[in-house]
Amino acid sequence: MNVRDLEYFIAVAECGSFSKASMKLGRPQPALSRHIRDLETDLRVPLLYRNGRGVVVTQAGELLQQLGWAIISQIHDAREKVRDFSSDQIGSAAIGMPASVSTILLAPLARSLRTAHAQAELRFLDGCNGDLLLALSSGSLDIALIYDAPGTTHQNLEALFSQPLYLIERHTSESGVPRFGDDVAAAELETTQLVLPGRRHGLRQIVDAWANRHGLEPRVLFECDSYSAILQVVASGLAATLLPAASLQREILSGQFRARLITKPSIYRTISLATSQSKPMNSSLVGLIKQSVANLKEEFLWPQNAIDDNSILRHTSVQMNLDEMRSDQ
Repeated sequence: MNVRDLEYFIAVAECGSFSKASMKLGRPQPALSRHIRDLETDLRVPLLYRNGRGVVVTQAGELLQQLGWAIISQIHDAREKVRDFSSDQIGSAAIGMPASVSTILLAPLARSLRTAHAQAELRFLDGCNGDLLLALSSGSLDIALIYDAPGTTHQNLEALFSQPLYLIERHTSESGVPRFGDDVAAAELETTQLVLPGRRHGLRQIVDAWANRHGLEPRVLFECDSYSAILQVVASGLAATLLPAASLQREILSGQFRARLITKPSIYRTISLATSQSKPMNSSLVGLIKQSVANLKEEFLWPQNAIDDNSILRHTSVQMNLDEMRSDQ
């Protein structure tokens, strides 16, 4: 007895005739008769009575029809669950990334995943490098976007993109309308009060390694491991921080923060894709993340792609409109 025998038998029993079942299944009647004959031979009991008007299910056939539905349902369920582990299927996915990346990537990535895998169970985690790497190691994350920082020992890393870091400060009325070509010499960081994550996190490791290479001593006044806490400190005016301007585009354009490109020398962060070392890599998930990042290249590089006369005028106009709206409230 096999699944096909059961499926053909149930179809004939439900249709009440071989001819109707043949049309429903798209199989010739002799093939159906052969499968059911094999089934009866195997079970050593008649399952159907043939008459001039079709077939009648025997008592044994009624029992097999009931049991057969349950068997077929379990087999289909098992097939779907096992297929979730194939390289082109996503049954569930736990994805982590720094909050400064999720502000740009999360919504488009979630939309792409939902479109391609409507039934997938999706979970997203914001976190600093140390937390994301721990989650990958424990198996609670399948994949993560992390800083490719000095000292990162994770084996499965693939660089995706790099961004320059900016000095992010509270914007004041004295700062004037936000400009997109302003920069700040790295040496000024030695006299600027900063808030950064603790030393076990990727952004801090990148900043420390860069400063050591160039003989700089940035003045880190506060340590906060939470992205939102860092921004609260900056918004209060207590300290500035170092982040890609793209992560704070809305806040910069609204006049809440000011961003100045760090130069002489510049500092960059590289975001890499890290996959779990204890789970097989899902090629469909990796492909969707890479494609989403590629589609958002211009967003990740903002405001470098906005530094031209037309763009500056356009963003200045946005700022003026926002100022007018605030003054009317």
